[in-house]
Amino acid sequence: MKILKIYANKPTFREIHLQDGLNLIVAERADTSSEHDSRNGVGKSTLLEIIHFCLGSSVSNKSVISHLKETDWQFSLELRIDDAVVHVTRGFLTPSQVILRGDIHSLGVIDEAELFPRTEAICTLKRWKDLLGALVFGLDDQVLTESAAPSFRALISYFARSGRDAYIDSFTTSRQIRTWQKQVYNAYLVGLNWHHASKWEMLRENEKLVRTLTAASSKRSQSEMADLENERVRLSSERERLEAQVANFKVVPEYRAVETAARNLTRRMRELANESSILSQMIEKYELQMETESAEDLNKVRQIYADVGLLFPDRLNRELEQVLEFHTTVTRHRREYLSNEIIRLRSQVDQIQLQLSRLDTERSEQMQLLSDGGAVEELGNLQFRLGRTLERLHETDKKLAGLETVAIDEATIASDRQALLSRAVIDRAERRPRWSAVIAKFVEATDHLYEESGALNFGLNENGFTFETKMPRQRSGGVENMAIFAYDLALTQVWSTRENHPAFLIHDSILYEGVDERQIALALQYAMTKGEACGFQYLALINSDNIPRADLAELGLNWRNHVRLELKDDDPAHTLLGYRF
Repeated sequence: MKILKIYANKPTFREIHLQDGLNLIVAERADTSSEHDSRNGVGKSTLLEIIHFCLGSSVSNKSVISHLKETDWQFSLELRIDDAVVHVTRGFLTPSQVILRGDIHSLGVIDEAELFPRTEAICTLKRWKDLLGALVFGLDDQVLTESAAPSFRALISYFARSGRDAYIDSFTTSRQIRTWQKQVYNAYLVGLNWHHASKWEMLRENEKLVRTLTAASSKRSQSEMADLENERVRLSSERERLEAQVANFKVVPEYRAVETAARNLTRRMRELANESSILSQMIEKYELQMETESAEDLNKVRQIYADVGLLFPDRLNRELEQVLEFHTTVTRHRREYLSNEIIRLRSQVDQIQLQLSRLDTERSEQMQLLSDGGAVEELGNLQFRLGRTLERLHETDKKLAGLETVAIDEATIASDRQALLSRAVIDRAERRPRWSAVIAKFVEATDHLYEESGALNFGLNENGFTFETKMPRQRSGGVENMAIFAYDLALTQVWSTRENHPAFLIHDSILYEGVDERQIALALQYAMTKGEACGFQYLALINSDNIPRADLAELGLNWRNHVRLELKDDDPAHTLLGYRF
């Protein structure tokens, strides 16, 4: 695909015709310009965005041409696609559709069965981009339906870099390009297997999903898994114990009445035991008193007196005899009383013991009944505890299953990553003739620019393809910019050998900022030579003071013969659109 002409529906627009080889759009600072005049807004970046607009780009609020939204401006490109010449027109009033005119029958836009082939058709913007993807890059319907696949808009940006972000490095055309997109786009362009880059992205997405399932690292997950295993064993034992209790549980009718009766029996037995203890103490006391009660006490007194030689008078002896007789009578009656009391108390103790034995038997029966079963409430409590244990066991099993799944997924991803790397290494070797051709062209370009070869590397690691340029580290400026130039020229030359290919390369003036004049001259000469030899167009949007006139003259290149349009800042009529904005 070549761009033959760029035009618009306004007479103020300055039409541009392009040819094979070198094409220059020069922004000139006029002699009459004041110090406040600027070449910003004269139309260099506007022209680049117009080309992208006609090739299906969206217009953001940051775009240079965003001020044309909701106006009746229409822009057109005359394109050569294979042997067909097609005019594509897109306007701001209907940006979701494009108008195609010319040799559109061979593009597949209209039904081939029509008796009178039309020369004009309207198609949707999406259909236009899909059509360009198929015609220019060979993106068929199968590719377009795959996830993480290249698109026409992504690929064409490497042949028409737009905006300052497009000149950060050789392999990206925007800061918004993610790693997987960089790998997919460049792999497709240089001849590597872009499907491998797409699969690496799928692995990254799966890995990201696995990481969302657990915030812990693998080490922490293993520790947590061990804790959960122990918790599961404990809960399983608790479940078995509670299930056995529930299975063997007997509901006792009137359980509370039985429980109350058992408590009353226990209390009555305690009261009787206390009473028996008191009675036993009284028996011991009475028995002790009987042992101490005796009528021999006075006789002992008399004997003591006789032993010391003292004698009682007869009258006193008679009185002592009477006292002794009275004391003996009283003692006999006292002993009889104590004996009767001891017999009575012992009888009470025996009765209490019989009653305690009966109560103990009755209480044992009640306690056996309680031990064999329980109340309905207790059964409900056991069932509730069993339910809670089962819930916790289920939660533990669920967590364990999740961690086990994560571990399996992590191991699977690691295995898949290594397997993919192995396949990619083999496939890369098989495709060496294709991607090494890009490297050869890059080396050739850098050698032309610096008389010292740079290096272009397409590597592989466990995260996918790696892309790297190494340029000769000379004292000249803008070396990295020239790496972009060399890479883009290499891609354009390699693609020019294919049946379907973009046959143009566009660079904005940003590429030449800070580059030594000698390298700019050599770059323009190289692009001209290769463009004419390979049949592609090189379009440079360049400021007049960046044109290395002396160096170009030394190389024998008359740059003015390649100027397709001069843009000036002295008069709005000399800008691209015919007015300043």
